[in-house]
Amino acid sequence: MQKHLQKLVCLLTKNDLEALLQHYLDSSENENLAQLGFMFQQAQLKLSSYDFYQQLATSFIESKGFSTVLINKVNTNDTLSFFTPALQIVDNFNKTDQKQRNVLHYLFTNNQIPEANNQPPFNYLRSMMLFGSNKTLRDAICHRDDKNLTPVEAYLFANKNLSPLSDHELTALLALIEIENKQQVVDQTNYSLIIQAVNAICKVQAHSPAHELQRIILIGTYYSIPVKQACQDISNLLR
Repeated sequence: MQKHLQKLVCLLTKNDLEALLQHYLDSSENENLAQLGFMFQQAQLKLSSYDFYQQLATSFIESKGFSTVLINKVNTNDTLSFFTPALQIVDNFNKTDQKQRNVLHYLFTNNQIPEANNQPPFNYLRSMMLFGSNKTLRDAICHRDDKNLTPVEAYLFANKNLSPLSDHELTALLALIEIENKQQVVDQTNYSLIIQAVNAICKVQAHSPAHELQRIILIGTYYSIPVKQACQDISNLLR
C-alpha cells in the first residue's frame, strides 16, 4: 500500500477528521483519486459504514473541488450513487475532462460488462431531475463532447450493449431525450456517424439490423427519422 494510503488508513482508525482533510488537501491530484477510490471500495465492503465514507469523500471534494481526473471514473451505477452528493455541489455534473466529456458521457457509454443488467442509470438521473438538481443536470444532458456528441448521442454511438433496456430505463431515456430536445436543436449531421457506428457494433456482435432492434428505434426517435429508414440505412452499409 502506498504511503499516502497508509497514512489515510492510520488517520481513519484514529477518526481524526481534521487531520484527514488536511492530508487530502496536501496530497496530489492522483493521490486524491486513489484516496477517493479507497473510500469507495471500503463503502462497498462495509455497507454499515457507507454513509460515513460517502460523507467523508463529499467533504473532501467540497473542500478541494471535483477533480477532472475523477470524471471518467464515475461510470457505473455504484460509483454514481456514491459520488452523487459530491456531484450535486455547485456545478459538478457539468465539469468536463480533456475530451470535453462530463460524467453523463461516461455513465452512458460504459461497456465493461456488456450484459442486459448493466444498463446506464437513466431512471436514476431522471428521478434526480424531478426532485432536485434540475438546472445542472439539464445543462449536462445537453453538453457536447469533442466529437460533438451529447451524452444520449454518445450512448447511441458507443454503448456496445445492444440488449433492450428494461421498461423503466427505456421510459426514462425517452424522457431525457424529450428534455434535451426542448432545450436545443438536434444536430442531424451526427445521424450518419451514429448509423455507421451501430452498424459496426452489429457486425462485431453478429446482429442483423431489424426494425425491432431497440437501438435502431431509439436512433429514429432521437433524430425524428422513421425507424424503417434508419434500419434501411444500416442495411445499406452491410452491402
